[in-house]
Amino acid sequence: MAHWFAVLWLALPVAAPLCAGAAQPPFANAAVPESDGAVHITRAELLSITGTGYSAPPRRIEDAGLPVDGWQEVSLPHTAERELVPTPSGGVNTITDWYRINLAGLAPSAEQPRLLYLPRWKTLGRIAVYGDGVLLYQSQGSAVHNGYNQPLLVPLNAAASTPSPSSVLIRVDRLRSSGSGFSTVWVGDRASLGWRYQVRQLLQVQLPFMGSAAFLAVGAFAFAVWLGRRRELLYLLFFAISALAYLRTLHYFVSGDYLPISDEWFEWVTVVSLLWLIILIHLFLQRLHQQRSAWLTRLSVALALACSVVTLPHASKAMPSLYLLTPLLNLAVLPVAVLIFAVNLHKALRAKMPEGRLVACWAVAAVAFTSYDGLLQNNLVSPESVYTSPYAIISLFFIFSYIIFQRYTGAFAEVGRLNKGLAQRLQARETELEQSYQRLRAIENEQMLGAERRRLMQDMHDGLGSSLISAIRSVEQGAMTGTEISGVLKGCMDDLKLAIDSMESVDADLLLLLATLRFRLAPRIESAGLALRWEVQSVPALPWLNPGSALHILRIMQECVANVLRHTRATTIRFSTAMDGRGVCVVIEDNGEGFAVEEVLLRRGRGLRNQQQRATAIGGTVNWVSGSAGTRFTLWLPLEQVAGTESVPQ
Repeated sequence: MAHWFAVLWLALPVAAPLCAGAAQPPFANAAVPESDGAVHITRAELLSITGTGYSAPPRRIEDAGLPVDGWQEVSLPHTAERELVPTPSGGVNTITDWYRINLAGLAPSAEQPRLLYLPRWKTLGRIAVYGDGVLLYQSQGSAVHNGYNQPLLVPLNAAASTPSPSSVLIRVDRLRSSGSGFSTVWVGDRASLGWRYQVRQLLQVQLPFMGSAAFLAVGAFAFAVWLGRRRELLYLLFFAISALAYLRTLHYFVSGDYLPISDEWFEWVTVVSLLWLIILIHLFLQRLHQQRSAWLTRLSVALALACSVVTLPHASKAMPSLYLLTPLLNLAVLPVAVLIFAVNLHKALRAKMPEGRLVACWAVAAVAFTSYDGLLQNNLVSPESVYTSPYAIISLFFIFSYIIFQRYTGAFAEVGRLNKGLAQRLQARETELEQSYQRLRAIENEQMLGAERRRLMQDMHDGLGSSLISAIRSVEQGAMTGTEISGVLKGCMDDLKLAIDSMESVDADLLLLLATLRFRLAPRIESAGLALRWEVQSVPALPWLNPGSALHILRIMQECVANVLRHTRATTIRFSTAMDGRGVCVVIEDNGEGFAVEEVLLRRGRGLRNQQQRATAIGGTVNWVSGSAGTRFTLWLPLEQVAGTESVPQ
């Protein structure tokens, strides 16, 4: 749909001149009445007076002192040839053309004021309109950018009740080298001429302005896109093309009295913007088809730079004014543009670029439009024709907007495809990770069960198994009484219960582990006749406390209680806890007979050494202080276990 819309815009410049002159019959008579009351004047009398420099129009025609002789009849539209290469005198000498139109034969208008409609006048100069010798209208502002592309609609009488002039004089004061173009004239009321004026205003001024402004607005959007995606230079080129296209079309709808800069600089901007616009289109197409032409880029940039510098205002006093050279420069640019477009079109078609045929149609049309405008600018075709270059730029706007839109939506589609593929890969990866996690979880469970099994087997071998083997040998040898055998079996039962208790989760809570120990050993302590004093206080949690570490602590406590019951003859045993630096202390005290700690450790303290080894395995320490008043045993446990310590029973 967008493709056909762009093609329609390509066809608009061809239809514009036809629409502008559709109501114009062959010029057979001087005044041709139309069905709507308008009179189309196709002949006039012309008087040309040579002068030097522009002169202000007189307020009344008598002040001009026009000669009676020298008038000649001419057909309208009327053109005077332009000097393609201006001569020194042609840029100074002026010619004042007086066009006289006789309206005496027209019927008086009683309903509405009579108007004069001039579709176009074009030259380097100014225009003035007189009715019966009185100045009715004069152009304002610059003589260079004088609104030549804007039609004129001038009231001939102030009101319907006042008579309209019987004769109209139109004064065109122009440079000799610029030539001139003067269209046919229409006379009628506002109802008959208003729509003609509006159509001409739309085709020559409003559409070029709206098209270039829309181009610039979309270019600004492309620039904002480029700011977010700096690698996409296509958007930056689009913005630069839109800005230069806007500058290039300014002279079609801006008059000299609205210019914030001088005529020379404004003309330089319009000329240079055309050069760089062609180069930017070349860079845009080159980036589009991804086939560079380095030699063409260097050549075109060098020519544009040279021309931009040479044509700078006041760069050389020997050169004539730039606005006199503009038609020649436009013709000189044409073969360079044809070369650039031909090379890029060849590469685009060879690369089978989807937009290649569309750009090819535009390039052919653009060359044709530019050539036609060159003829119009040099007064070689009817001045009533419409400049088509603005429509070529508007067509370029639609074509490039279509290309950018395709790339923009294509980028979104590509992102959608990438996101879909990424989601699929992510889903597959999540499935793989889930399967790997399940396998690792199963392996971890097997390893944990194996480690726990080995731990229990080793602990039962070293503790319960050793005790049972010793009891069996003593029974076989008859060395133990029944009471002693009962004590051994009770100890084995306690070992088994502690091993089972160590498998319960204590959630890093040392107090819960000690409570389990109290539950298991309290009956045995009380049956031995000892008073149990439980003074355990709240202590911080131990994050490293796992079943292996718990069993170490239980075995250490069990061994300590067993030593008190067997050797100390104590009557009281006391359990307590306390903080000590960056650790926790578990203290067991009794009031029994003391012992020589160092001597026992050196000679026969296998139980004490086992306690030391178990404490070392979990990063803790044990300490005994013994005397005649009793023994104090301290187990110190760190709040954070040091890396590298093992929780495997020794």
